[in-house]
Amino acid sequence: MRAPHTIPGIVLALETKARAKNLLRRAAASALFALLVLGASGPAARARGTAAAAGSTAAAKAGSLAAGGDSLPAARPDSLADSLAALRGVPLVHNLATRAATPETTGVVTPGSVPVFLGGTEIFRVRAGRDGLDPLERAAAIRARLAAAVKDVETPAGSVRLVSTKEGVEVRLRHRFLWIITSADVEGMGAAELAALVTDLPSKVSEGIRKERAGRRPLGFLISVLAALGFTLVAWILLRLLLAGSRWWKSQLDARLPRYLRGIRFRNFEVLTRGQLTGIIGGVLARVDVVGGLLLLYAWLTVVLSLFPWTQGWSWLLLDSARSKLVEALIAIAKALPGLFVIVVIVFVFRWLTRLSDRFFDAIAAGTLHLGGFHAALARPSRRLVRILLWIIAVMVAYPYVPGSHSRAVQGVSILIGVMVSLGSTGFVGNVISGIVLTYSRAFSPGERVKIGDHVGDVVSLGFFATKMRTIRNEEVTLPNGYVGSQPIVNYTRLAVEEGLTLHTEVSIGFDVEWRKVHALLAEAAGKVEGIEADPPPRVFQRALNDSNVAYELTCTTRESHAQLALYSRLHEEIQDAFARAGIEILSPAYHAVRDANAPVLPDEPKGPRAKPGRFRVGPDAG
Repeated sequence: MRAPHTIPGIVLALETKARAKNLLRRAAASALFALLVLGASGPAARARGTAAAAGSTAAAKAGSLAAGGDSLPAARPDSLADSLAALRGVPLVHNLATRAATPETTGVVTPGSVPVFLGGTEIFRVRAGRDGLDPLERAAAIRARLAAAVKDVETPAGSVRLVSTKEGVEVRLRHRFLWIITSADVEGMGAAELAALVTDLPSKVSEGIRKERAGRRPLGFLISVLAALGFTLVAWILLRLLLAGSRWWKSQLDARLPRYLRGIRFRNFEVLTRGQLTGIIGGVLARVDVVGGLLLLYAWLTVVLSLFPWTQGWSWLLLDSARSKLVEALIAIAKALPGLFVIVVIVFVFRWLTRLSDRFFDAIAAGTLHLGGFHAALARPSRRLVRILLWIIAVMVAYPYVPGSHSRAVQGVSILIGVMVSLGSTGFVGNVISGIVLTYSRAFSPGERVKIGDHVGDVVSLGFFATKMRTIRNEEVTLPNGYVGSQPIVNYTRLAVEEGLTLHTEVSIGFDVEWRKVHALLAEAAGKVEGIEADPPPRVFQRALNDSNVAYELTCTTRESHAQLALYSRLHEEIQDAFARAGIEILSPAYHAVRDANAPVLPDEPKGPRAKPGRFRVGPDAG
């Protein structure tokens, strides 16, 4: 009759014992993590003492509940996880980062982390250096200790324990030290991450040791070799298929690309022909087999290395590197997408502004829009200037959104280019500014006959940096705009069409010739030259009364500014003929002669009166 009462009593005793175990585990975990979190001295020591006292109190309460009591396991993973749940209200991350430590054991946090692999699985990440070792060297040392532990088959794989010290939490395999987890290794980790770390770490280490010990046995090694041969055969088959597919792909590119591609042209300039564009795109797309082959080799190497315990770390390093690079690339793309979107918006906005500007200046050039003081001839250069300025502003606005523009390399190159431009752009900037001044001053236009300094010719072009001229000898002269802006400019064509261009020449006639006759002869000569206007009529001015002659200047008008050289030549010819027919000498240049015995200096043609020379006696008469 006592059995019904005994069974509930047994169940109650078992439940009481389980609760006592949990309380004991939580108390031990609280004491352990108080030591780790709060430090080793000063106020931290007082806090550690408080946590230890709390743990002792919990242990005493649990002992009163448990019949016979249980011993406290050393840093059991489940108790550590329970303590994390109890310590969620404690600023754990801050305390870990600022925990007092001796100088020789202080962890130095470095960028990145190095994984530690065991049994083909990542068990821990080294995030900080210690005792003069960087994370990579420290990870290599940990792996060497793990390899020694794997060879020690006398030590059970399940004897992994976590031991708290003033420097951190040591990971041990029974009495063998494996590594220590410092506060710098868990800096930035939340309570949940710490709980997962201490809960899963012992089982991960134990399972990894078992796997590597099994893989080092002859049977396990033979299985790994056979698996490696199988994966190698699969990789070879895939490579053959890749090469066959590459040949088909290249043939398809050669057959189809020329149908869909055209050359790249910019207005009348052909940047790339169809054949060149096909060759470039086809050459890039045809290298897909190389990329696929490299990826296949990377995958085969990763798989084969993962089959052997000695090379599993390398395999996972390859896999982790590929994964991290892929994640970094995806993160970089994700970060760049908003900036690229802004750049696209900027391009569209400024493209619309340039089109609007083009339509505005085209209307001025066509005469449909008039602006006071703005000549229609300035519409075309103004359109170019505004387009350039708009796109310069667009580049300046979009530059901060370009991916990588904030990197030090790009900033260094920008500074170098800026220094080079500032040092070597004095003449460049001067020519550009002079070109703008010449454009808007309308000193000359292409096609006009001008004189710039000592150069006379027709303007071929006025650019931003230089002006090109074609001289009367059909020579092309390039003059920097800075030089052109500093020289006097004579424009022969600007007023020739409407008001005419004045031609002028001088002759010297003796005092014995009546000036009215000279005026008539010069006007007559000018009237016979084709290209010289009759209205206004030619005019003659007496410029000077020299010692031995009178200087006459003939002025006449022409509208053919480009024929100056030919008109001057014909005018001089007619003047010579007119004075020769009239029997008048032209005393240019002036000379001294004894006229008694010398014939007049006159040509034979055209015919006219000639004075006969008389005798000239140089001595007494012989008779």
